[in-house]
Amino acid sequence: MIKGVALSILASCLFGLLYYYPVLLHPLSVVDIFCWRLLTSFPAIVVLIIAGKQWSAITALFSRIKQQPLLLLGLLFSSFLLTIQMMIFIWAPLNAHGLSASLGYFLLPLAMVISGQIVYKEKLSFLQKIAVGLAVLGVTIEIYITGAFSWETAVIALGYPIYFIIRRKLQIDGISGTFSDFLFIFLGCLVYCALNYRLDKIISDLSHFHIYIPMLGIITAVAFAMYFVASRLLPMGLFGLLGYVEPILLTIISIVFLHETVSSKHIVSYGFIWLSVGILALEGGIFVMRTIKRKRI
Repeated sequence: MIKGVALSILASCLFGLLYYYPVLLHPLSVVDIFCWRLLTSFPAIVVLIIAGKQWSAITALFSRIKQQPLLLLGLLFSSFLLTIQMMIFIWAPLNAHGLSASLGYFLLPLAMVISGQIVYKEKLSFLQKIAVGLAVLGVTIEIYITGAFSWETAVIALGYPIYFIIRRKLQIDGISGTFSDFLFIFLGCLVYCALNYRLDKIISDLSHFHIYIPMLGIITAVAFAMYFVASRLLPMGLFGLLGYVEPILLTIISIVFLHETVSSKHIVSYGFIWLSVGILALEGGIFVMRTIKRKRI
């Protein structure tokens, strides 16, 4: 279990580094960074899959596509949804919206809970009902005070549940799902670069960022590999609870390294949202402790 906890935290740290990474690649555009990330990370992911002897999952995926051609449309849509999220992940820290994006990741567990109730008729616990109520109150106050709710926060908090629902509907998850998403985005980036980038542009980027660009792909692949290994080693409750480490790190990076501040008009609404997340984390902690005690007995 200790190994799983360590890998989960290390994965969150690497994702935190990737959040700051676009600053290191200035003055490349969001699209440039996105394309380089996919062009370098997909080959690294393939290497990790082969090294981990998990290629059978990929061949099984291709067999499913051959038997069910319509599955390809679902996989393309899944890749499109992930593309949106990855673009925001790059765009936000470059445009002083890092805190808004990190708030979206804080709200994500709550959005998943609500999605489970609406789509799969899952029942909310007492603490979950309180957490949802506080989150709704915080969002309502935010809309009332500012006249709007940050679009990047909403897209992250609402977009990922749709993404995961689609993946469950397609019955694809884990390494095969990651492979298919990255494969189609990788091919899209190849086409985009072939149509829009001249050879001198590619050479210029690689010469100026000859270390940072290759490392971008390696860090991405290693982070995902650690994440999936941790998911297999840890109880689901503890794994979910450790998911809060990443948005905490993103918030710290936004404030300390990107020099963003929480405006006074956001303190009350953010406070209710963070309190709701704290309650959800508390419930997760209680669940994990009970699980550990039952295993000892």
